[in-house]
Amino acid sequence: MLRLAPLAALALTAPAFAQEALRYDVAERTRALAFDPGRFFADTPQPAIAIRYVGDDRSVPVYAIAVRHGCRTDPGTVDGDLDCGQRLIARMLRAPFPGTPRRPRERGYRLIRTLEQGRPDSDEALRRQLDGVGLEWVEADVRRCPKAMAQLATIGELRFATGIDFDRRLSEIVLHADTIRFEMGDYLLRASYEGWLKPGTAGLWADAFAKSLEGCWKPATAPVPWKAPVR
Repeated sequence: MLRLAPLAALALTAPAFAQEALRYDVAERTRALAFDPGRFFADTPQPAIAIRYVGDDRSVPVYAIAVRHGCRTDPGTVDGDLDCGQRLIARMLRAPFPGTPRRPRERGYRLIRTLEQGRPDSDEALRRQLDGVGLEWVEADVRRCPKAMAQLATIGELRFATGIDFDRRLSEIVLHADTIRFEMGDYLLRASYEGWLKPGTAGLWADAFAKSLEGCWKPATAPVPWKAPVR
């Protein structure tokens, strides 16, 4: 009997471990279903500019932005503007917050806590909850936003290199940092940065571009990204 006791204990604890391992990851699935810039424009999985800002070690989603260069291709729309090829349309999804948060990550933590309270156990359940949490789904005509155009004018100064010094004895350590993923591209050309908002990097430029669009946003009429067709 003494030899069977450990096996019995293992049998009792195994379901708990299994349940923990299989627990639905609300933060990860929210990033994938809602805060993926590749879902913001129909038939445009790689927008001209894609930004995703996440907070703290848990990577709670704060905002995501996609900028499309060219004519609209949303289902059911026809772009009759002959100059639409030069259009720059930005769309943003942002976690809601009453007032102004002290730190951007507070938006993400509030959103994930709200979603977790509903205990979603599948993508479909999470989509239903996303419908009711007041996410900011907005768009802007970048060319009609002077601050954003001024920021774009500095694009030639961007540094996508991380500035890593391999001769330094100790690595630069940043604890519990918010991070940003920034991608920009054109035909047969793509550049990206992912990391903390280190001064002088493309990541800090991307966050400044996001801030430059404030005051230009209006409610988006396109379908919300978590209901976008799966490509």
